[in-house]
Amino acid sequence: MSENKPQQLADDNMKFKVFTVGWEPYFIDSLLAPIEKHTGFDFIHGLVGDASRISYAQKQFPQLKFVALSKTKEDPLPAPDHELLASLEGVGIPTVKSMVQGDPYIRHRSERESLGYATLLARSIQKNIKKLQPNVVLASFDCIHSGISLAVAKSLGIPWVAMAFPVIPDNLTGFCFGLTPNMIVPILRPVDDGLKRDAKAIIQNVRCGGQRVIAYRAPVSFKNWVQQYILHGSNFINRVLKRNVHGVDRFTAPTLWERTRDIVRRSINSFFLPSGSMLSVPPSGRYVYFPFHMSPESMVDTWAPFYQDQISFITQLSLSMPADVELVVKLHFSDPANYSRSQLQRLMHRHHVRVASPFVPSLPFLERASLVVGITGTSNLEAALRGKPVLIFGDSPYQHFPRTERAKRPDELYEQIRRMLALPHPTEEEIVDAYAAYMARYMSGRINDWGRPIKPEELGQFVNCFHALRSYVEDPVNRASYRHL
Repeated sequence: MSENKPQQLADDNMKFKVFTVGWEPYFIDSLLAPIEKHTGFDFIHGLVGDASRISYAQKQFPQLKFVALSKTKEDPLPAPDHELLASLEGVGIPTVKSMVQGDPYIRHRSERESLGYATLLARSIQKNIKKLQPNVVLASFDCIHSGISLAVAKSLGIPWVAMAFPVIPDNLTGFCFGLTPNMIVPILRPVDDGLKRDAKAIIQNVRCGGQRVIAYRAPVSFKNWVQQYILHGSNFINRVLKRNVHGVDRFTAPTLWERTRDIVRRSINSFFLPSGSMLSVPPSGRYVYFPFHMSPESMVDTWAPFYQDQISFITQLSLSMPADVELVVKLHFSDPANYSRSQLQRLMHRHHVRVASPFVPSLPFLERASLVVGITGTSNLEAALRGKPVLIFGDSPYQHFPRTERAKRPDELYEQIRRMLALPHPTEEEIVDAYAAYMARYMSGRINDWGRPIKPEELGQFVNCFHALRSYVEDPVNRASYRHL
């Protein structure tokens, strides 16, 4: 053995090791590879999807280290190991059943397939964590592999994080230690006068409508629909031609039949959308406002899986409305075709429930509302920055504002809603202080829009974020308590 070999082994053992779960190779190459280069960290990437994709990934990105977490099409799926899966459940971890329901693809598989796949992931992630001994596991909020990786990492005492990107403002980044956006790793900035000035400026920008949230909007014209179907066709061809490269399997993507059926379903719903019966302007009287979330989407599926069925949620919520208050719900502008005409008409036939059109501006409905209800969405924050009372059902970082509250038990909602409707408007100082404290939970980063190239200064900010994460998890006190976060 050469003289340099022992030193190389020692250097490798000293490196801060990050094991990623479920990140796609192209995204790893554009974001994590530059971070690895600038930090000197050692990244090893666990890929989901058909395991044979490893050879394609290694050929395309030879500088990256990959391991397969799933199986090939030829390999058998293991039988569900209920004892193993139950042993991974605990405080701060969703149940395996809620992980299955929160995955947009696994939820459509049979019980044996879904729990068999969960077993496969658990064993594979467990084996790789024990072998690699990473300092931290980096996953995301999407799909069952993120939940399983959290459960396995926590059972082994290894810190687990997912990157978090606030929407307002859109240039901050943080890390979460669990599968809700309020579980933010406490790497705090001081709440000084400069941060309060920034907070005040953003609040004013939000109130005057200058802060725009980037999001997909559903087609509204014939031209838009033609463009949409051309995109569907392009995606279909791309999937067929690059199936092996992308590792497409029935556990990480819908089948072609499922995707086709969903496109047809949404097209029919759009054609028969009861737009003529929907509100285009806010009612004149008092009302509680609930804007729909997109679905499927991690903001509900992962962060708040108990509220995935938003039609049922609204039905239950309507039972807690005072007799002199209406409930106005507004379809999401990105997702109006997700509900059938009959579903929407049943909502409209409920006493004092009104449905607002997805194609009219949301801001007038939010500003005129006496109370805003949300699960985890950005509308909660927009309302809180205007001093509105906000009732939040998910574990959201927006619940720490002067007039925001976490929802209580169903039998207590009526009294909670009545009390919140009578709350006085908070002072401007209260709102600014709360928003500055909210911003202090995050670090400088960048917008969560990966269609835009990463600028050098943004990369530098990400590098700083990962150095701060390393400092946090390597602190002996934090390391010892991480299992209990």
